[in-house]
Amino acid sequence: MTDNPKNSPAVKSLQQERARQHERAAKGELDTGLEDTFPASDPVSMTSTSIPSGRTDAEKAERVRVEPDPTALVTEIVDDAKTLFGDVRKVVSERPLATAAIMAAVAYLWGATR
Repeated sequence: MTDNPKNSPAVKSLQQERARQHERAAKGELDTGLEDTFPASDPVSMTSTSIPSGRTDAEKAERVRVEPDPTALVTEIVDDAKTLFGDVRKVVSERPLATAAIMAAVAYLWGATR
């Protein structure tokens, strides 16, 4: 063993760990993302979408982004609800026994978890 405390294995280990931490802190987000996802088949993407969540029509998304109209949102929700209820009504009328069986299963599971 050496008599110099600066040459001890503990001090060398601490210096090496500090150097590793300094190296990690110096890396950018892209490098860190690349290391975290490697080996992946897709490249790392640093982009984000500008389309609001839930909208796939680019024209409509741009219109909402530029001129948000709260009354249009209510109208859209009502139209979607009418479509949903219309679809449910159609399925129930076409398959009433299957609908009753599904509702019974849901009711049983709901009751079993309460």
